[in-house]
Formats: sequence, structure tokens, C-alpha cells
Amino acid sequence: MVRPDFILRGVPGWPGFLLCVALLAVVGIVDYATGDELNVSILYLAPVFAATWIFGSHAGIAVSIVAALSTVFTGHTFSHQAYQVWEIGIRFATFALFALVIARLKSALGHADERFATVLEGLDVAVYVTGMESGELLYSNEPFRKLFPAGTPPPALPANHRQGEVHEAASGRWFLVHVRPLRWIDGRMARLQIASDITERRRAEALYLQQQEKLALTARLVAVGEMASTLAHELNQPLAAIANYSRGCVRRLRSGDWEADGLLEAMERSAIQAERASSVIQRLREFVARRPPLLEPCDINEVVRDVRSTIEIEAGMHSVRLALDLSSRIPYARADRTLMEQVVLNLARNAIDAMADAPPEERELRITSRASSPDTIEVEVADRGRGVDPALEANLFQPFFSTKPHGMGLGLHISRSIVEAHGGHLWITRNGARGAAFHFSLQSVYA
Repeated sequence: MVRPDFILRGVPGWPGFLLCVALLAVVGIVDYATGDELNVSILYLAPVFAATWIFGSHAGIAVSIVAALSTVFTGHTFSHQAYQVWEIGIRFATFALFALVIARLKSALGHADERFATVLEGLDVAVYVTGMESGELLYSNEPFRKLFPAGTPPPALPANHRQGEVHEAASGRWFLVHVRPLRWIDGRMARLQIASDITERRRAEALYLQQQEKLALTARLVAVGEMASTLAHELNQPLAAIANYSRGCVRRLRSGDWEADGLLEAMERSAIQAERASSVIQRLREFVARRPPLLEPCDINEVVRDVRSTIEIEAGMHSVRLALDLSSRIPYARADRTLMEQVVLNLARNAIDAMADAPPEERELRITSRASSPDTIEVEVADRGRGVDPALEANLFQPFFSTKPHGMGLGLHISRSIVEAHGGHLWITRNGARGAAFHFSLQSVYA
């Protein structure tokens, strides 16, 4: 619907006066030509409306007087003079009332526009309207004019931009843009856009991620300290084997009773053990390295198998049996392999600690992998320990909250942060009548 205020916009002044006179003249001629055969007095409402809308109620009443008096000059006949006076009075009252109604309507529309404009000007977000096809700026509020003094949105916020987060390169600011189509007052299609400045929020998110990275590094260093005995055991075996092979080679060389094939075999076995020790050190370096997550196709079953030896050593120290139930029908996950190893180790270590008070024959740590949906992979680490008090579950993943006497309360918090950074979720359930099960989900490469 096209509003009359747009049709008559720019008309006031001599053009408006001439318009009213022309309308009066045309209706008067028609009224005179039709005589008593047709009553076309209703057409006088057109010049009354134009005069009222353009010049106000006084002009509308003046035109109403002229329209009412036109009865005298249009050739209408009356059987009595009083009827003519009555006709003039009725016409004037009708036209004048119409003029007053139009004046009130215009005033109400003006106040409504003022209230609406006041609300838009007082918002903290930039609101602007652009033409659907031309991209012409049709309206903008004060926050928009402050952000973009030139009067047009920057290249990062074009007229046809789809809603979402947008980075404005010139100022380095971020905006959240919402877009919806609407019909402008002149009838053409336009686009209403609302741009919220979210720069501070993005900075806070970046700072939070940096803090989480530092916290994750701290947790890894703490975990390295806790893994010291395990690492010593892992390194002791290959180093002891290297020493034995080397002594054997030395004894044979000194005795003079040696064969090249035997020495070569001993040296090859020594090299294999050296590579094994090197891989342990390399895993440790990757574990504590400070770097952004490297998301790539990752076989979560291989992740579990890689940390199996470490888990088995710790489990053996506490008389815990390790059972793996890894599905062969799961897709690769989009994940950082080293960080996933940390999550599995953290959850496994918590499960082993939870079974410290359980009878030795019931101590079982089970790690399960499955595809919970075509694009989601789920890993479950379940124990047969004392379980978790439901009253504590709400705080279980909070930083520095621990149920262990000497725990730092970082393992589960860091594990959840890592999983959520991968777009997944970490949660806890009961493991039957006894124990707890921690689950985490990851998106597959097909998601």
C-alpha cells in the first residue's frame, strides 16, 4: 500500500495551490455539466483532501466553503430558497468534517512516525534500509550514521549481504547483521538491515580461547608430572634392551668369537629399541607443545591403541583390567590426534583413580567406540568404581573442582574444553549399578 504522504510529498507551495484550484475547477465543471440529473458533490472531497493534507485544516475548511457555495453557480434548481441554503449547509458540514478528520489523521500519522523514529534513533544498533535492487540507502538511524559517517555501509556490509557475522576490514570491527525484506512507503521492495557491533564480544572470545589454551598447557604439564613414573617405565624397557644388546656385541668382539650376521642382528634390534624410546620422547614433546589444534582426519581407534600401553602400565599398578571394545565401522573424526590422546588419558586416569576402593576382582576399565549417528563418533570410558554423587555432577567439569584429595580439578575441565573446541560434547552417565561412564562425541569427516 502506497501512503498518501508519499504521493503528495514535495507538493506544498504554488504547485499545491494550483492542484487544489484545478481539482475544484474540474469537479465544478462536471457538477455544472450534469446539472440535476447527477449529484457529483462527493467529488469535492478530492480537493478538500488535497488542501487539508498539503496546507492543513484551515485550508481544507476554506476549500469546503468554496465547494459548498458552488451549488449557487452550478445550475441546480430548488423549489424553495431554504432548500438551497440547507444544501449548502449540509455540504459545508460534510466537507468541513472530512477536512478535520483528514487533519487529525495526518497529525496521528506524523506522531506515529515521530515515535517510531525516536525509538529507532535511541537504539544501540545500526538500523538502515536499502533498495532491494538499487542498493540506495533509504533510511538510517543515528548509530548507523556514527559508525559510517559517509552515509553508506562499508563494502563488508553491502545492500544484498546475507545475515551473519561480518568483518569490516577498514575499521577492524565485527558486526552481527540481521536482514529481512520489506515493502517501502513508495511501494518498492527494500531490505531492512540491523547491524550490531560485536567487536568486544569477539575480542572476549579470543581472549577466552587464549586463556583456555594456556590452561590446557598447564594441565598437560601437570599431567606430565603425574605420568613421570609411567614414562620412566616405558623408557626403561627399550633403554635396558639397548644396553643388553650393546654389552653382548662388546663381549663378542673382545672374545674374538663373533659372526657378522649375529652382530648385525643385535645392532638392528638395538636400533628398533632406540626408535621405540625416541617415539616415547616424541609423544611427550607433542603432548606438552603449545600449538593451535591441528584438525585432520583421525582414526579414534588408533588414538586409543596408541595410548593403550600407557594406560595398561598405570592400570597394572592399581590392579585394574583394561578392556577395549572398538567398533570397526566408525568413520574418521575431524580432530587433533595429540589432544584426543590427552582426553582419553585424562578420562582413563580418572576411571583408574575412581576404582581405588573397589574390590580387585571388580576393577575393570572399559573403553568403547561407536558411531552414534552417520556423522557422529562416540567414545565411552567406563569404570566400576564408586560412581559420582548426583549433587556434584553440576560442578564436575568446573575448573579447580576435584573429588580427589590431591587433585587439581583441571583434567575434566580441560577435556571438555578440548572436545567442545572440536565441535563435540563431553558428558557423564551412570555405569549400571556401580561406577560411572564418561562419553565424548566428535564430528566425522563427513559431517
